[in-house]
Amino acid sequence: MSPIEKITLKNQVNKIITAYKKYKNKNTTMSQHTNENITTDIAVPGTEYIGGKDAKGNKQGFGIQKMRDGSRFRGMFSNDKANGWGIYEHKDGDMYQGEYQNDRTSGYGEYSHGNGAIYYGYWIDDLQFGIGYELWSDSSKYSGEYNNGKKDGIGTYIWQDETMYRGEWKSNNIQGFGIYNYVDGRQYSGEWKNNQMHGYGEFIWAEGKKYIGYYKNDKKDGFGIYYWPSNRFFVGFWKEGKQNGVGKYIKGEAVKYGVWKEGKREKWFDNEDEFANCLDPRDEKYATIFQWSRSQLKKYMELDSNEDENDNYNEYKSSKRKKKDDDDEDDD
Repeated sequence: MSPIEKITLKNQVNKIITAYKKYKNKNTTMSQHTNENITTDIAVPGTEYIGGKDAKGNKQGFGIQKMRDGSRFRGMFSNDKANGWGIYEHKDGDMYQGEYQNDRTSGYGEYSHGNGAIYYGYWIDDLQFGIGYELWSDSSKYSGEYNNGKKDGIGTYIWQDETMYRGEWKSNNIQGFGIYNYVDGRQYSGEWKNNQMHGYGEFIWAEGKKYIGYYKNDKKDGFGIYYWPSNRFFVGFWKEGKQNGVGKYIKGEAVKYGVWKEGKREKWFDNEDEFANCLDPRDEKYATIFQWSRSQLKKYMELDSNEDENDNYNEYKSSKRKKKDDDDEDDD
């Protein structure tokens, strides 16, 4: 939520308080001059009402309703129900101030929790509904859409450590398409399910590594392309976060085809035809991508194609000679 939106919401809250004070002062003045329409109602056992009534005895105008549990409502009534501006103070310290319709929070309102959390936004039938802004005591915050009291639709959530998610929500869960930014510079943009990376997506590391492909339950799973800033590529299949199945490996000018299992290479194929014969018929839709050159892969992954690849590779090779299996995937 932008600063302007926050100010707008705060102004609306201030209007609620001003309206309440106005009616409170009006009620005090009236009680000093006449008892007309000012009554004390204990019709409901354990409750007490002080305020205006219409000719039929229904609550009308400004009034104060004290509840059995010690909670209290101060605000406007019509047709014997809370309608208009009002403030509800809960026994546990929570407080709502905003609009009511037929005894339910409906319209714009602010809900403050006793633990320091606060919500500014819109309501329908006592549930958050529409656009809202929520702030927690640990400084985490959410701004976006709500449905039936839950984060649902498009919204942005920022955690205490400044980790941020922007995208779709469903019933309080990250679900659909969204972008997740980590504090260490990593970023995932893609599909989500039940708060986990699930489906097609793109993961970028601060040091330049990049993966484009499929995820399942927060791990690379299915077909994907992995790039290292040393100008290495792996094109192939993954399972539970590790290379698993046939794949194409590019290192410098060398191009090899092989088989991986649980992140470790098991064999190299003697030629491309041998590799093609091992490709599962269900995965033939990826055959064209396996044929892409390094420049085509760089273009697809939106990498810088102007850098001197050979120099970068040789520099990397000389500084990483002690690495045992440099054709295996780096840790995430």
